This record gives sequence, structure tokens and C-alpha cells, in this order.
Amino acid sequence: MENHSGSIRLCFNYHRPQRQSFMAETITLEKFYSSSLGQYALRWEQNQYDKLVSDCFGYNAVQLGATGIDFLKNNRIGLKVAAEPTLRPLTQLLETDDRVPLQMLFEAMPFESESIDLVVMPHSLEVSEDPHALLREIYRILIPGGRIILTGFNLMSLWGLRFKMQRFGAKTFLPGRQFMSVFQIRDWLHLLSFHVDRGAFGCYGLTFSSPQSKEDSWIEKAGDRWWPQCGAIFAISATKEVAGCKLVGRAVNKKFFFLGRRPAPKSE
Repeated sequence: MENHSGSIRLCFNYHRPQRQSFMAETITLEKFYSSSLGQYALRWEQNQYDKLVSDCFGYNAVQLGATGIDFLKNNRIGLKVAAEPTLRPLTQLLETDDRVPLQMLFEAMPFESESIDLVVMPHSLEVSEDPHALLREIYRILIPGGRIILTGFNLMSLWGLRFKMQRFGAKTFLPGRQFMSVFQIRDWLHLLSFHVDRGAFGCYGLTFSSPQSKEDSWIEKAGDRWWPQCGAIFAISATKEVAGCKLVGRAVNKKFFFLGRRPAPKSE
């Protein structure tokens, strides 16, 4: 078996060397956030999470990935979990961090069904081996009316275009296995009975410009107004919907009448 797998690997390297180079250069989300371009993206994402989690209430909240950054800091839920995949080491949290570190398989989380009130996913779908299975698992653990908030790189943007060019030899600068369009993610959420209620796009600056010019340029200021769906990063907020009966009021007894002549009263 080892010889057989080794021969396949040699054949793969010989016929598709560029593909091997692309996979070897894939960077992590933490490394991306430490760059100047990543800091520019992180400021926008942190602002979105701070706004979206501020009005979420309940008992349990989970952050999937990027645990070195607290995207739940503006939320008042009592128990917060900072989870990393099983194949990655746990990030050392600060003493002031109120989150509980946990290592687990994202597609099979050790939580009871309908036990989590809020799940935040900073680029979790892009690094998942099975994004649709991950969304199904999140639907399972969320309570009815629970909220999912996710961010990701927009495929229909200048950053997404440069990500596609990596397969032709362009230098790797964004993390993740794959980029997905916002329309695809919204379709998956709809099929799983999620209701998308809020969303935003941001980071319209070019990848080769300085961070200051990105945030102050005319393209950044005009992005939300003229081409909002071309932002490099998107944020989506959705709630879990469960089919059920709806009470519309108290039942009222109806009187039944027989059609036709009424009998004449008896004469005394």
C-alpha cells in the first residue's frame, strides 16, 4: 500500500508540479492577519462582529477558528468557547480572555442538539474540508432562533481574482482551501432553513497598495455606494428557523344552522 501510494504521489508531482507548489504555499489565517493586508481586513471584520454579536443573547456561544482574536468580546453571553480543529494546536488565550479553549472536529462537534445560542465563523468555511457538512452541524447544535455569523473572502472581487491566479503561479497571499460566492452560501443557508437577515461587504482596496491608501482611497469610500457586492470580504448573519404551529387566537365555538324551513311553534 505504501509503495502504491508513493507511486501515485510521484506521478502527481511529475505531471502537475504547479499544483503541488500552490498547496505547499498555503498560509494560515493567523499569518495572514499578522500582515499589513491582514490587519486592514481584520479591522473591518472585527467591526462587523462587534456590531452583529452585540444584540445576541443566550447561554452558550462558540467561535470556530482564529481563536487568537476574540470576535465575541462585544457579546454578553455567559459561556463562550474558542474552538480549533483537531489537527491544529490550541492557541494560548490571554488571562483577560473569558473564552474556554476547546479542540474538536468542526463537522462533528461535542455539543448536544439545540444547545448553542450563537456561532461565529471567521473564514471557517474556506478552511473546511466539507463546508456543507459544517453548516449542517451548526444547524444541529443551534437552538431555534439561534444565530450564525460568518465572514469570508468574496470570490467576485479583486482579491478573489488574484486568489484564482495562484494556480497559474501567482504568489499566495490569502488563506483557505477554496473561495465560495456569497450566492452559494446564501443558497446553502436557505436549504438548511436558515433565514439571512443581515449582511455587508467591505475592503475594496487593491492588494498591492499600502494599508493607509486602502482605507483612505476613493475606491474604498465609493465601494459601498457604487459596487457593494465587489468587496473583498463579506459578513453574513442568519438565524435558524424551525417549522411549527402558530397560535393565532382563542378557538371560538361556532353555531351550526340547518338550511330550510324552521318548524312552526306549537300552539297552546
